[in-house]
Amino acid sequence: MKQLLRTIWRWFVSWNAGVIVAVVVFIAADFRFWPSILSGMGAMWGVSAIMKRRHHRLPADASAEELAYVRSQLGEARALWKRLRRARYRLRSVAMWQAISRLSTVVDRMIRAIEQQPHRLRLAQPFLLNEWPTAVEMVEKYAYLSQQPVQSADMAKALRETEKVLGELTSAAERQLLEVLSNDVWSLQTEAKLLRQSLQQADGLRLPLSKKGE
Repeated sequence: MKQLLRTIWRWFVSWNAGVIVAVVVFIAADFRFWPSILSGMGAMWGVSAIMKRRHHRLPADASAEELAYVRSQLGEARALWKRLRRARYRLRSVAMWQAISRLSTVVDRMIRAIEQQPHRLRLAQPFLLNEWPTAVEMVEKYAYLSQQPVQSADMAKALRETEKVLGELTSAAERQLLEVLSNDVWSLQTEAKLLRQSLQQADGLRLPLSKKGE
């Protein structure tokens, strides 16, 4: 809810800033249409970009403990990611190599997204604290057992079960990444709609002005 209110406020401020700049430029440029429209749209998107960057940062009054906690969580997640990458090189199965590479890529994008916007940690934290460490340990054990020269029936069954669980885990990681990026997707869709409305309004103003010039 707080994110929604911030987005609405950002649109309100940037839209009004664009309108004010457009009117000022329209008057200053001897009532020329395109300079005013372009200036207004530039101001609108500039203000929106500045406010978005500020909202994506941690609060200015965040304590040193909170900042250290976010860095610590990301550091642990990245260390586990490196362990997963190392375990991958001990695999003999091409299918498992591809599956682990896919999981590695998804988690890497998740960590990078949080590094850019630390407030997203709360969305990915359940996965990074629970499933992620277990997944890395599971892959390491799988790599170790798959290298053995002999396998019992139980060992072969455990390896097959691990391969199945890894596929389910990768799907869970993909859903988690989509959740982390959900606000960006929603914001992009809404901003595209806002831009379309702005262009439609610009076309509506241009036609009367063209007729007047004729």
